[in-house]
Amino acid sequence: MRIYCSLIILFFSIQAVGCGGSTRYKAHEPVPDDMMNISQPAERNINIIADAFDKQIIEQIEQSLDLSRQLRNIFGKRKEAYNTDDFDEVANSSWFVNRNFLKKMSLEEIFKGPDKGNGPDTSGVWTIFRAKSQGVTPGFHIRDSRGDKYVIKFDPPGYLEMIIGSELVSTKLFFAAGHHTPENYRVYFRPEILVLGENVNILDEKGTKRLMTDSDLEDILKKVEILPDGRILALASKYIEGKLLGPFKYKGTRKDDPNDLIPHQHRRELRGLRVIAAWLNHFDTKAGNSMDSYVTEGNRSYVRHYLMDFGSTLGSGAISPADMRTGFENYFDPHVIFLNFISLGLYVKPWEKLKENEYPAIGNYESSLFRPEKYKFINPNPAFENMTDRDGYWGAKIVMSFTDEQIKTAVSSAGYSDQDAADYLSRTIIERRDIVGRYWFSKVNPLDKFKVIADSSEGSFLSFSDLAIDGGLVHSEDSYYQIVIRRPDGTRYSKIVLENDTKFKLPKFASDNLSTEDPNIFLIEFRTRRESSGLWSKRVTVFVVYREDSENYEIVANRRES
Repeated sequence: MRIYCSLIILFFSIQAVGCGGSTRYKAHEPVPDDMMNISQPAERNINIIADAFDKQIIEQIEQSLDLSRQLRNIFGKRKEAYNTDDFDEVANSSWFVNRNFLKKMSLEEIFKGPDKGNGPDTSGVWTIFRAKSQGVTPGFHIRDSRGDKYVIKFDPPGYLEMIIGSELVSTKLFFAAGHHTPENYRVYFRPEILVLGENVNILDEKGTKRLMTDSDLEDILKKVEILPDGRILALASKYIEGKLLGPFKYKGTRKDDPNDLIPHQHRRELRGLRVIAAWLNHFDTKAGNSMDSYVTEGNRSYVRHYLMDFGSTLGSGAISPADMRTGFENYFDPHVIFLNFISLGLYVKPWEKLKENEYPAIGNYESSLFRPEKYKFINPNPAFENMTDRDGYWGAKIVMSFTDEQIKTAVSSAGYSDQDAADYLSRTIIERRDIVGRYWFSKVNPLDKFKVIADSSEGSFLSFSDLAIDGGLVHSEDSYYQIVIRRPDGTRYSKIVLENDTKFKLPKFASDNLSTEDPNIFLIEFRTRRESSGLWSKRVTVFVVYREDSENYEIVANRRES
């Protein structure tokens, strides 16, 4: 009985916390600048196998024993991200730079992405200083004639352009979304320019480490497809600038980085990455596919955090096309194991009915069964598991910020030789984008980009964008907006209903409506209704300061109900 009463008390406490703050303005604490000058942290590596075991087993057990976490999940009151501002956004940081959603990038900028040059110099020698010979897809680390370092990757036999294409397209889209990525280039070269450097180690078939020989180089090139003109097609991934420090983790902080104060599982840009990664089928989003680098800008040095290795995105599974179950099951999935057990193996999973893609250059990437809310990654990701609806909406509005032409431009940057394959990929990315938008914009009110427009002759107006309309998901004539203006004490001042309009005139508040407090902060609550559903959405509350002496308005915050 005592436990039962405790649970009831905790439930109502969580409800009170979850409901509070929507009718009162309280400024967020400023997020510390994480690009302050610091000393160089130590390099570190992550054991991929141990990390996977930890995510699949240990952390799942710990979470199941965390009563507070379980109750928050049950009641839909997860902890919100720690690094958002008064407008529920994230500032530019060592993790993320607001790009396409904040300001649409030109098609030229999309095509270029993070690239600052044209790739490695193929007119001179490439000196191999590190090699990978094991597995289906070999690769090299080379230094070109300019002294620039690159990782050279190849497509698996029979799937020319699959890894290269997925790396290039995903790099352009993740970069435009706001994440830091390496420079990746499509490159043709002749094998004659490869020169083996001194003291290059290699693992032979027995797993013995020894010095690499010219014979080893010849064996590696036998696994690579040679084009009819004698050249080789490859991906050249330029070394990230600065001193490489190893991967970052999706949980906790880096103890030797004084700037790293916010636990990674509570960073908005890592939680919201779940939505973007599901869109692009980045099913292997783990620590091993990230990199920290100690960079210098002007008179300060700090740690910058990168996403990298996009060879397991879109339809590529790195060594072959993505497995058909990708996105539907974890590598170790107790739920699926249980279903198979109770059905005696007779349960037919939806993905088992899918057909292999007809384009070898694309791999397996489709939209018919894509459900962003149900998408599963190979391994559980701590940041993704903490994602709230507000985090999901943030990720979704970035996904929806990409126009059809921007997506087609990103695909064209990969240089696919089969235009039908390129068209299929563009079409599927667009279809998955819209599925992401429809889900999240129906779950969270998609009104955004609020601003005050001052007109000397007509007064001041407040305008906003309906991201569902902007994205072509609904029609403006089917959309209605209920707007309630409240005084600083929370009592209702006026109510407006807009139809097929996203702008309204702000009232001139009378003196007797003003608070003795300074500033006078009025609340403007928005709800949205679509003709198709007939239901009013959850609220978005905009906090507006009214200055009577100048009759000016300023938006100081918004709060999104989820």
